[in-house]
Order: sequence, then structure tokens, then C-alpha cells
Amino acid sequence: MALTSSLYSGVSGLINMGNAMQVIGDNISNVNTTGFKAATATFQDIMAQSLNTARGGSQVGRGASMSDVAPLFTQGSFESTSSPTDLAIGGNGFFIVSNPNVENSQYFTRAGQFHIDQYGFLVNPAGLRVQGWEMETQPDGTAEIIGAIGDIQLSNSSSPVATSQATATVNLDSGVAGPTSTNDLTTDWLAVRGASLPGELAVNVHYEYKTTFNVYDSLGTTHEITVYFDRQDPTVAGQERQWEFLVTCNPEDDKGPAASAAEQGLLMRGTINFTSQGQIESFGTLEAYHYADGSPSAWHNATFGDHNYPQLTAFFLDPSGNGGGGNADSSAQLLEFNFGARAVDPTAATIVWNTEAITTTQYANRSSTLFYDQDGFGAGFLETLNVDSEGVISGSYSNGRIISLAQISLARFNSPTDLAREGGSLWRETTASGAPITGPPRTNGLGTIASNALEQSTVDMGTEFVRLITTQRAFQANSRVITTTDDMLNELLNMKR
Repeated sequence: MALTSSLYSGVSGLINMGNAMQVIGDNISNVNTTGFKAATATFQDIMAQSLNTARGGSQVGRGASMSDVAPLFTQGSFESTSSPTDLAIGGNGFFIVSNPNVENSQYFTRAGQFHIDQYGFLVNPAGLRVQGWEMETQPDGTAEIIGAIGDIQLSNSSSPVATSQATATVNLDSGVAGPTSTNDLTTDWLAVRGASLPGELAVNVHYEYKTTFNVYDSLGTTHEITVYFDRQDPTVAGQERQWEFLVTCNPEDDKGPAASAAEQGLLMRGTINFTSQGQIESFGTLEAYHYADGSPSAWHNATFGDHNYPQLTAFFLDPSGNGGGGNADSSAQLLEFNFGARAVDPTAATIVWNTEAITTTQYANRSSTLFYDQDGFGAGFLETLNVDSEGVISGSYSNGRIISLAQISLARFNSPTDLAREGGSLWRETTASGAPITGPPRTNGLGTIASNALEQSTVDMGTEFVRLITTQRAFQANSRVITTTDDMLNELLNMKR
């Protein structure tokens, strides 16, 4: 009868309000959970019962049922932290994490509280590994992603990089006279080295100025490079603004083949011609000593590197003997030397030189080193990490290198509300959610990454307390339906008395 049906309608209301209270309680309990998305419960009526009435067919409701518990994927506010591996997503997307102990286990999360574990993997507090791409530095200095999406593992050390380009720009005093010695620098080097190994050239006797800096070999060992400058006789026609230079290294560091012990350490020689304004006009000669294929060394025309600077060959390591036939020995270190001028076309019969912003000059100032630099590095160890808005993780190493190590991958879904909750702030793909659409941050509709930040819960305490009150009142009202129906049944039973 109708009274019995009303009991079950009240029961459905109690059940629904109990479930709604569970949703509200879950929201409130996760008010401080990183990356938590508040959920809302919605209800629907149960198919009505048809009755015959005076007007014909009518329907009476039979209660309510819960239609959905849907998470609200709204943007949470950011909380600043002191850890660079604490990450938050601004916009759409999820971090992708994987369980290393379960094959093909992929989860999605907005909670970016990550750290580096003992094996160098970027993981969440549960040990799930963050997914992304490895990055590799290209010859032009840019970094590109390589391979497929996988576990992000960061190297704690930086491999040494052999110097491939060195820059040394100086000002050579236009007012100095030539040195005491009238020989060229190579002759003086051989005379000094031959007379008393290890001899050294003397300032104002063999040269006017020298500059010294360090370069690195492929093992990260430093080697001292010295460039001597000797002014040609200004009284001789054609030599008024000409300087000779000689590039050398420590003879004990030179493992290349040499005609004699006195020639160990010789790398490059040449002459620089200056304009009347003190700028580089041209190079008179450019000769390198060692052959790159490791054949017996002698002076020969220097080649040019990829940046159109003259190039020398150094053997800081013993030649491997695998050169020849036009192939460079694997131990040969090719090093472009930049004095501040670049050849426009090294293959031209007459080479034209373009001076750069920082260049070697001949001004009426005392001789001094203006700038020197080289692109090699020794071995280093990871000191700090940085994550940019595109999810690129860069490491700063003790050797001064800043290397792009990896890029974090994000995923989004066409129907994120249909993802399955797995606990631990994790979500799993379902058939209803669709397959993940992955990519780097700021692509494919994905958001950006904020480092030193965590996304806070989207639970609004005010809203939840209002829902708490309305749910409680609804529960009370449904309980009154049951008690009132019970009273009516009691009256019905009392009719017999």
C-alpha cells in the first residue's frame, strides 16, 4: 500500500543523505591535501509509480537515488615552498607517475610533491617515478628531448667536456719597441728549450706580452695555454703594424709526435696585421704544428673550424694510432682559436676577416688581456636543480655547467571527471575518461609548471559547511517521513480496537 511505499521513499532519502554526508566529510578531511579536488554529490528521482485517478493516469514518486559523485577539476591556489622539486600545474593536465615494481602501471596526479631518491629518480612520496623525457645538449648549445616518455632520472655528476674553442683577445701597446732578440718566436723557443730544458722565453728579450689561460682535455684535466706576442720591427716596410704570435702549452703536457724534445709544446704560430685605427686587418701567416691524424708533426697551414676560426691540434693524451687516411686520431683535440676576428670564407684565395665586438687591438695603451674564455669543463657534481615553466629540469654543477637534464610530461583527458580515484592523490585512466593526451607543458592544451610551489586543495570550507547543514536537515526531514508514516500505520492498526 502507499504507506509502505512512503517508508521506502524515506529510506532512500536517508541513504542518499548518508552518502552525501560521506562526500562532504571526505572533502573536509582533505582540506589540506595537496592537489585534492573537491567532489559534489548529485541526485536523481526514482522512476515514478503509475496510479489510476479521476483525471486518468497519474504518477507518484518513489524516492531518490544518487546519480553521480563528480570531482571538480578547478584550479587550486599555489602554496610556496623551499624545494625546487615541489611542482604545481597552472591550467589543465596531470603529472604522470609510474610504479617501478608493476609493469605498465601508470597513474595521474595533481600533487607535485616530488624529490630525488637514492638512485637519482624523481619520485613522489610513495616512490612512484615521475615520467618525462631525457634531454641532450646539441652542438649549437640548445637542448632537445630524446627518446620516448620514461622515468626521469637525474645524473649526480657532469662528465668533462674537452675544449673545442678558446678565445683570447688582448690590447697590444702600439708604443713599444721590438724585443732585444731579432729572431722569430719559434727560433727563440727552440734555442731556449734546446739550451736548458725546461727553459722559458723572457719578457722584453724574446717577446713583449703574453697571456695564459686553462683548457680541458676529454678527461677533464686542465692544461695551461700561453700565447706570446712579439712586435715586428716597425722600421721595416710592411711591418709597421704587425705582431707575431706563438701559441704553446706546457711541454710536459704535449704528448704529440715532435721532431725534437725542444719542439714539445708548440701548437700554432702566425702574424697579425692591424689597421691604422688599431683593429685587426688580416693574418699574415697561420700555421699549426701537429697533424690531426697523428702523423709526424711539422709546421703546416692551419685549418679552420666550424666557426671559421683558425684551428690547432693538441695531443694532451697519447695518440691512439688510429688516424691516417685523412681520419683524425681519436686522441687529437681540435681547438679553434679566436683572436676576435672570423674568416668570412676560409676557402677564398684572399681571406677577408670580420672583427667581433671584443677583439684584439693595437692601441696606445699598455698591453693587457681584454677577455679570455673557453668552452671546456672538468668533471662536476650536482649542486642545485631548477625547473622552468615548460617543465625543463636543469642542473647546476660544481664545474660551472648548467645542463638541461629532462623535461616533465603532462597528460590531459577529454573527460577528467570520469577518472578513477586510486587513493594517494592518484587517478587512473578509465574507458569513460578516454586515453591520455600527453605532451610537454604549454602544448596540446596543457598547463604550465610552477617550481617551488604546491597546488592546494580546492575544498571551500564555507561551501562544505552550508552543504553540511542542508544535508543534515534533509536527513532529519527524511527521518520524519519514516516516523510520521509509522504513526499513520499505528493509527491504522488501532482501528481494530
